[in-house]
Amino acid sequence: MGKELFPELIPEGLPDYREVLAEGKAIADAIKLGKSEFTKERGMVVADFRLAHREAGEVYFQAQIGRASLEEQVKAQKTVYERLRENGIDVGMNILTPGWLTAVPPEIRDKAPRSTSFVLEKPEDFKRIADASPMQPLFGDYICMSPNSVNNVIGAIEAGCPGVANFSGIAWKYPYCDDDVAQVVEAVKALGIMAGKVYESNEVQIQGYVGDGIASAFVDHVSELGYALFEQYIAEQLCEVPYKEGLGGLMSHIPNKLATWLAFFEALKENARYPNRAILHHYEGNTIEVSAEEPVYNYGLIVADFLPFALLERKYKTGAAYLPKPIMEAVRVPNEKEIADCIIACAAALKKVPEFEEAGFIDEADILRRKDIILEQGKKFYRNILTKLPELGVDIENPIHCLLAIKRLKGARFESLCHPGERDESRYRGIVPYFMTDLTKQTLDKADDKVMSLLATYKADALMDKKIVVCSTDTHEYGLMFMDYVLKAFGADVINIDVDTDPEDALDVASEEGALFIAVSTHNGQSLAWSERAVNEIGKRNQEVKLFMGGMLNSLQEGIADPVDVSDKIRALGVFATNDIDEMFKEFAQN
Repeated sequence: MGKELFPELIPEGLPDYREVLAEGKAIADAIKLGKSEFTKERGMVVADFRLAHREAGEVYFQAQIGRASLEEQVKAQKTVYERLRENGIDVGMNILTPGWLTAVPPEIRDKAPRSTSFVLEKPEDFKRIADASPMQPLFGDYICMSPNSVNNVIGAIEAGCPGVANFSGIAWKYPYCDDDVAQVVEAVKALGIMAGKVYESNEVQIQGYVGDGIASAFVDHVSELGYALFEQYIAEQLCEVPYKEGLGGLMSHIPNKLATWLAFFEALKENARYPNRAILHHYEGNTIEVSAEEPVYNYGLIVADFLPFALLERKYKTGAAYLPKPIMEAVRVPNEKEIADCIIACAAALKKVPEFEEAGFIDEADILRRKDIILEQGKKFYRNILTKLPELGVDIENPIHCLLAIKRLKGARFESLCHPGERDESRYRGIVPYFMTDLTKQTLDKADDKVMSLLATYKADALMDKKIVVCSTDTHEYGLMFMDYVLKAFGADVINIDVDTDPEDALDVASEEGALFIAVSTHNGQSLAWSERAVNEIGKRNQEVKLFMGGMLNSLQEGIADPVDVSDKIRALGVFATNDIDEMFKEFAQN
């Protein structure tokens, strides 16, 4: 796989990364690190709070809250904290989930579709969040590594919250932010700001999360570890910013999940430039097996995921906080009671952990065997990155080069390039995984079931003459994977243009390829805005093409706090909007 296959990877004329980092450090000199309510009330920074739990081998919890408006967010943080304290639970940390408009520079926000969560618009907003309760905020998605990274990092530091996320968001594309070089340069400048504050607080760190970005599209846990080591290398070795990792939300198979977690801890600790800081930020509850029909079912799922973690955390002392996922998160935005209740349920289960230890509840031998394989092969993946990227013209000592390579290669190509295992063209993406990721397995199993179901009605060549462009409006991969697999099984000529696709790009490809169908997967609240933009563009071009859309067909609407179903509005535009693949398939077959 030579450089000629990726001629667009590293353009000429990029800024000097040393000057960009220096500019960030100069900004750091001009701003002051503030104090959050956590620090003011407890007399410590959250890094010390974490370290005390880690050294004692104590299991502790973290909340995650993302409401529709800033006012609701502040109220929710207070409500969750107070409810937990009433139950004797001291949760010291809270990951915030703002809307994607937080990532968009203020001057172009009016053009972009509304977020499904609150937007941080000015420094005072960061301060309001930091002062809302004695839970230390981690400003999460859309903060750093985005087109608005510098403003966001300054806001977080001045509010007393210098640990930010999400490194993995460098792979995301944001509405009306089409200049990926500008995004990468902005991200490196923001890392320079953080580097300028590293020795003022041991809380200065950037967090990655393997459930987001290009790693979320990988088919092997081995690849996740290798890629995390590369993020750590860019942050710590190239930009001098301490790095920590979170994982678990897209993992459901408990032996593999525990093994991956322990492998991450060992490998990241071994390579850490700042070994006395947090290595792992959190271990997240299972989000991919929840039930929408029976919410009470999900409490059992939460506790079943938590108990093995608690048993091993008390022994291995990784310092990761447990982040239970609210029972309805995969279906809708959870409310304050649901957020607190799932932590209360785990805290109750934690009281029984010593008895499980007494009974020898877990046989670690198989988990450690899996861990050793993930560790060994994940390191090979990382070494392959450092070997393969220079062959493609990437200077691996230049963070701008490295981040642009991540952004432009995307998940499937990156994994195919660097995976250390066997290749088999009959397998999905031609990779033989050591330990297949759970969402990949679930998606392919569902796709196989759907193919068998459709074969009862349609011939295996039912779509032989159909050219279909498939894409995702956002970074989420698995609806796209499902469509690609099923349509190809019936002979369709599928042109997969990947995630984070703008309507104009999808229409361009359809025109170039002579495709009359575009099938779109969507997840994060863009469905209506994306459809409106696409239909408007089709009209301007007078292009003959039929749009199909499935996934999370919701959006924020004026006067309503939480996202609501907008499938009827999408259908009124002339888009075939459905989550029934049988209906969609029938349309493809008959047209």
